[in-house]
Amino acid sequence: MTANTVSATTLSQWLAADEALVIDVREPAEFAGGHIPGSLSVPMSRLGDIDLAEPGRRKVVLVCASGRRSDMSCAKVAERTSMPVHSLSGGLAAWRQAGGAVEGSGRNVLPLDRQVLIGAGTVVLAGVGLGSLVHPGFYALSAFAGAGLIVAGTTGFCGMALILARMPWNQTPRPA
Repeated sequence: MTANTVSATTLSQWLAADEALVIDVREPAEFAGGHIPGSLSVPMSRLGDIDLAEPGRRKVVLVCASGRRSDMSCAKVAERTSMPVHSLSGGLAAWRQAGGAVEGSGRNVLPLDRQVLIGAGTVVLAGVGLGSLVHPGFYALSAFAGAGLIVAGTTGFCGMALILARMPWNQTPRPA
């Protein structure tokens, strides 16, 4: 597997010549907020569910907001195929800065992983605060959040992410 980065300028040229298949690895709400026209939405968590043999002669380019998740996704694809996959350097931010077209609602949603970090941090902080000010039993909240983070890190299952993904702000708007 060859994982390469590609610049926004090069990707623009590939798209104009119909030489690239763009796969956006962000969550659906992020994708709905803005994406490269013609790109497919395949969240990073579902990348293993699709067959990437389809593009034929087209190059596969993975895209996210900043390039970090698409780089990690290239590594995931490397485990399954020998097909070369590219990551858009700098992500959608670099695409926009280079003047690339973006379609979508324009609605900004924090990535789900950041929402989980904010939620876990809030539970830990609340547990410590309530444990020291109200009753020591509240320290259990911090222990619960810590245990959840350990489970998520070792198994890949994150209950908080599943809950947050169902929140209204993470839902894609339905067409009228």
